[in-house]
Amino acid sequence: MNVDKYFFFIMSFVISGIIIGTSISIIASYAQEQGTINSLSSTILNLELRDIEIGESPTGLIYVKGTTINNSTFDTRDVKVLVQLLDANNSTVSETSRFITPASSTFKPGYERDFYFFVSASNVDHYTMTAEGEKVP
Repeated sequence: MNVDKYFFFIMSFVISGIIIGTSISIIASYAQEQGTINSLSSTILNLELRDIEIGESPTGLIYVKGTTINNSTFDTRDVKVLVQLLDANNSTVSETSRFITPASSTFKPGYERDFYFFVSASNVDHYTMTAEGEKVP
C-alpha cells in the first residue's frame, strides 16, 4: 500500500512538472521580439517660431499668437506649441501646450502654420515658447 502512495506521489509530481513546463513554453511563445526603442529625443524636432505676440485680451485672458515653420528637412506630425508664462520673479504662472496641426497630418519642410489661442493667467511679465513636431519615420 505504501508503494502505491509513493507511486501516486511521483506520478502526480511528474505530471505537474509536464503541465507547468508546457505552460511556461506557451507563455514564452507569446513574448514579443526584443529590439531597440527609439528615444523621444531622436524623434522630436524643434521648429521655428515667427511673428510671436502675447498679450492680454479684452476678456482678461492671455492670447498667444504666431507662426510655426518646419525649418527642418524632415516631414513632421503632431506639431505643438509649448508656452511657459512667467511673472517678474521668474516663477511660472501658467504652462500649456497646444497642437496646431490636425492629428496624423504631415507638416512638410517649408510648411507654415499660424496659431492663435488663449491661456488663463494673471501677473504675466515674460514668457518662453517653443514649437516641436514628431519626425515622420
